[in-house]
Amino acid sequence: MPHLPDGSFARGEKWFAKRGRPKNHTEEFWLKYEGFGCQAFEAGEIGITALHKAAAFGWPQQAQFLLARNAEIVSARTSAHQSARDVAERGAAWCMANGKTNKERQQHQEVADLCARAENGEAITFDVVGSN
Repeated sequence: MPHLPDGSFARGEKWFAKRGRPKNHTEEFWLKYEGFGCQAFEAGEIGITALHKAAAFGWPQQAQFLLARNAEIVSARTSAHQSARDVAERGAAWCMANGKTNKERQQHQEVADLCARAENGEAITFDVVGSN
């Protein structure tokens, strides 16, 4: 993605949100979002799975769901050789270094722990509980 008029650089959804006036709640979210997910991947990096995204944004429930359905996804690596566990561990470290909340750090760590369990051959289960 090219640099924005203000000289900043953003990837993916953040770039689209910053290039103009937000038109909906999703674009407003991306405009304000400053978490690890914005820099988890290199520009042009390919092979990013849904599990990698769950790791980048600290989404343990999504990671648990994905691993319960297809545990082999844990071995996927991006073109930059990142596993989902690598991404989640970097996310937890980034949260510590950047003064993010303990809850945000814990969410990344939960994803890393789920990936480690799946890598060790442990079956990950996911039960739908509650209501939407």
